[in-house]
Amino acid sequence: MTHHYLIIGNGAAGLSAAEMIRQRDRLGRITILTNESHYFYSRPGIAYVINGQVSAEQIISRSEQFYREHRLDLCFGHATELDLVRRTASLRSGETLHYDVLLLATGASATPPRFPGRELDGILTFDTLDDAQKVIRYGRRAKAAVVAGGGITAMELAEGLRHQGTQTHLLQRGQRIWPRLLDERESAIIEAQIRHEGIQIHYGAEIDEVLGKKGKVAAVRLKNGQELKAQVVGVAIGVRPNLELVKGLPVKLDQGVLVDEFMQSSVPGLFAAGDVAQVYDRWTDRHQLDILWPSAINEGRAAGYNMVDVARGERPRYAYQKGSPFNAALLFGVHLTVIGRVGIQPGRGDVTEVEEITHLSRGASQVWTTPFQSNYRSAWDSSGPNSLRIVVDEGRIVGALLLGNQELADPLRQLIEHEVNVRPFETLLLNGQQPLPKAIMKAWRDWHESWN
Repeated sequence: MTHHYLIIGNGAAGLSAAEMIRQRDRLGRITILTNESHYFYSRPGIAYVINGQVSAEQIISRSEQFYREHRLDLCFGHATELDLVRRTASLRSGETLHYDVLLLATGASATPPRFPGRELDGILTFDTLDDAQKVIRYGRRAKAAVVAGGGITAMELAEGLRHQGTQTHLLQRGQRIWPRLLDERESAIIEAQIRHEGIQIHYGAEIDEVLGKKGKVAAVRLKNGQELKAQVVGVAIGVRPNLELVKGLPVKLDQGVLVDEFMQSSVPGLFAAGDVAQVYDRWTDRHQLDILWPSAINEGRAAGYNMVDVARGERPRYAYQKGSPFNAALLFGVHLTVIGRVGIQPGRGDVTEVEEITHLSRGASQVWTTPFQSNYRSAWDSSGPNSLRIVVDEGRIVGALLLGNQELADPLRQLIEHEVNVRPFETLLLNGQQPLPKAIMKAWRDWHESWN
């Protein structure tokens, strides 16, 4: 019997699932439905497109031939309705697709702005390759741009617009850069790089209204009354999972689709993976959202494996264990790596005010800033533009943040991922008797030797 697997979404989760399904089921029919006009491309790569480091063509990593060779039916269309009883998906074109097992890999989309003037020509978000190409077009002809947002996407967007030769303003609701993730010293490092790029930062600033002329952006009025002339306004205030297809259906939802350890939703035969899926996290003992490329790939593979079992009428076998959330980015020439739980929390250290975040930023994880239920300690080391911070909880390193020098990224990721007991090294790590990098390498080498 030939089974039909339907995957809605051609991103990292969707394609990873399709590749896994094809490995396990050589005869099954696999349909990938996408509402984008491109073949699979690297979503993180679009930041390098607007910075001029690579072309749009270079981040497209799957060709038409790849889909044909793997017998993946790529359908360019938009799903409008699901019938979970009949197991059908209705498309905007009027076509109906029947399936045996379904994967929802619809990702997340930029939170739309709510300020007056949001309909004007020149309001940009930064989610897709099409968005990147639009940023380049608009940036090249604009004299000035305003970017609102406090996460990675906002900084990438500001950097990209500045690269086009545009005078760029970056608005921050808080009093420093990324206060939920970075401490004051780390914020200062990023701030110095932003200013070095010629971008003007406005703290405690929010858009009150975008003013237009002949239907196009002409200026931005801030809530403090200040006006900034601009022809482009970039909005990167967070993303939210694309749940439209399952809202109103008997599927358990929270912020995303709640899935079990097999990536299956509360409805048998309906799986979810990637940005739209809310997956159990063993470190925080909660179901959490990750808007991260590596997480989407791993979740997609797990979902694809188990979809084959369910299609065959068997129990799913592959229990997915979420890894420590990880991201690496290049912001204004500074390498940033975040692993595990590192967020700055109210009432700890030098933090007196934390910006309230309504939506998670792309390239971030809820795990990063989940409050600790026990006492934790951190250690910090810096040298010029390089910074290293670790968080230790219950005798284990549970988080790390590196700016600049990345030599310790892999050792720290292994120590965190394997939940290595570092109590024998806790004094070395936390009391400053020797440089923190040296203490980390000693802990890692001792563990690595015993593990091997």
